[in-house]
Amino acid sequence: MKRKILPGYRHLKRYKKIADIMVKYGFGYFVERLYHKGLVPNWIVEMKRVNTSLTAGQRLRMALEELGPTFVKLGQILSTRPDIVSEEVISELSKLQDHASKIPFSLVEKSISSGLGMNITADFHYFSSEPTAAASIGQVHCAKLYSGEDVVLKIQRPNIKGVIAKDIDILLQMATLFDEFYPGEMPFKVVEVVHEFSNSINRELDYTIEARNTEKFRENFQGHANVLIPKVYWEYTSKTILTLERIDGVKVADTETLKMKGWDIKEIGDLIATSFMKQVFIHGLFHGDPHPGNIFVVNEKKIAFIDFGIVGYLDKETMNFIADLFIAGAKKDIDKIVTLLVEIDALTEDTNIRRLKEDISFVLNLYYNTPLKRLNMSEAVSALMQIAYHNRVKLPLQFTILAKAVITLEGCVKMLNPDFSVSNIASQFIGEISAYRFNPKKILYEGIDYADDLFSSLKNFPRYLKSLLHKLERNEIKIIVDQIGVQKLACSLQEAGNRLSISLLIAALMLSSSHLITSTSSFRYILQMNQIGLIGYSAALTLVILFFIYVHRSKINKNK
Repeated sequence: MKRKILPGYRHLKRYKKIADIMVKYGFGYFVERLYHKGLVPNWIVEMKRVNTSLTAGQRLRMALEELGPTFVKLGQILSTRPDIVSEEVISELSKLQDHASKIPFSLVEKSISSGLGMNITADFHYFSSEPTAAASIGQVHCAKLYSGEDVVLKIQRPNIKGVIAKDIDILLQMATLFDEFYPGEMPFKVVEVVHEFSNSINRELDYTIEARNTEKFRENFQGHANVLIPKVYWEYTSKTILTLERIDGVKVADTETLKMKGWDIKEIGDLIATSFMKQVFIHGLFHGDPHPGNIFVVNEKKIAFIDFGIVGYLDKETMNFIADLFIAGAKKDIDKIVTLLVEIDALTEDTNIRRLKEDISFVLNLYYNTPLKRLNMSEAVSALMQIAYHNRVKLPLQFTILAKAVITLEGCVKMLNPDFSVSNIASQFIGEISAYRFNPKKILYEGIDYADDLFSSLKNFPRYLKSLLHKLERNEIKIIVDQIGVQKLACSLQEAGNRLSISLLIAALMLSSSHLITSTSSFRYILQMNQIGLIGYSAALTLVILFFIYVHRSKINKNK
């Protein structure tokens, strides 16, 4: 039975607006396809279309911007997934502007009161009535505490959670219907992408998560004279209010001001890249969106990172995967690369292994002998991600966030140094990574952790073994195999077994019949044995005929 979109009254207007904008920007074919399947009412398709001379990526970006904050955030998430979205679309989604009209100051005061239980006049020495930035989820105000610290407050828009929850509900319903009625049309399940987006934006709506991320970065760079991370003021922070130390500096994009101050902008670029490498290879926690607006230059020797709403986490398994992948790439070991992708369950049913190997080989040979100073890392990463897209390879989320961050970082630093390449910094940074990994203190701690895990495993081994034997005794262990082609393999083995059995039976009849016919006993006995042998030969001949008919019919059924 076909399901239809049956929005409640509270969603009806939103559905109509989404459909209007989809048709307006040339995506009415999707609405029509749902209509022909009986999934949407006819009023959705009875709308005037517009001439669409722009590219699909441009139209999608404009449609998402017009649809509002939820869809803008969805586009920003998709812009970090080159394994599921084409390069042309990603290029446009990366331009999505997260801006909105400012929140009236009266609502800001109410938000401070409800979110912190404070009064702007009583609890702040100074509070700017004009925001320094206004985005779709919140806006930023400068303030000064009575203790003398200059701070910035990120204040969430009133009722934004309800708006986003409604949009996510609609997106989930549309994604479920798409996956149900157009299976296999995408190299991934659309509903999984929406769930991933839902988790991401819900984390972003909780400012305490961003506060903890900021605090973790601050701990990681504690004692580093060249990197500044703002302090979190927890007494002025809640799920809807985030208060941070105010950073005074020059934005990376303002190269003219940096030059006027007489600062070495190339050295600043190297400092930004080196600090990012530390985040990735040493801390395992990196800034997920290092664009120029999120990096300040405090002075010639110090930079500051802000806005930790999007961060990437690299656990040991992912770090080992990345390391093994680069080693295999350096050795041009394509089989090893494919094996690594299989181990992380990145290949899908639609992945053509032969084509994948050919594409990887082409990219490796294209970039392998390129000198570091001429190697454009963003181009190389983009090429690899396009291979993933075209070959239906689903990479881990953290890997795609890292790839996007590397591309963004290289573009950011090239504003300061056009000749910059991440490869140069990476090669210079190898020594520091090695020194960190082979640091005696780190090795000692890892050894202690390993010993603790080993002791725990040995301590629990008797209990696990007893449980396993108990389940075996009660016949509670089942082995479930879910592998593509297993059913076909089973059928083939069964067919081969049947043919082998028939062949052995025929051979046995013929051998025994031959033995009976050639017997040298008495005449009467020989006559009887000859008759039995002839019967055996006849049975064998009949079986041979039936066997050939069986094989012939099997081939016809296979062709069908």
